[in-house]
Amino acid sequence: MAGCGHPASRDECEAIFKRSAEIELRAQNIVDPRLVEERTAAVRSARGNELIDRCVGRRITDAALSCVRQATTPEQVDRCLE
Repeated sequence: MAGCGHPASRDECEAIFKRSAEIELRAQNIVDPRLVEERTAAVRSARGNELIDRCVGRRITDAALSCVRQATTPEQVDRCLE
């Protein structure tokens, strides 16, 4: 049953984390690519591994991953992962 999803891989969780961070920063009007990268790295070093480790192995669908990639607001990301 393809609709049931699969266990999320570390790469998938990393992509979700990175996209979520980018969207959160844009919501705060932080759009400079260098600054976005720096802030994302700072959050990752502080809590990223913990968040990613909690994600790895959880059920996720290809549709949810596609949804996250296309999301433009934090609320959309949340809805993608419900």
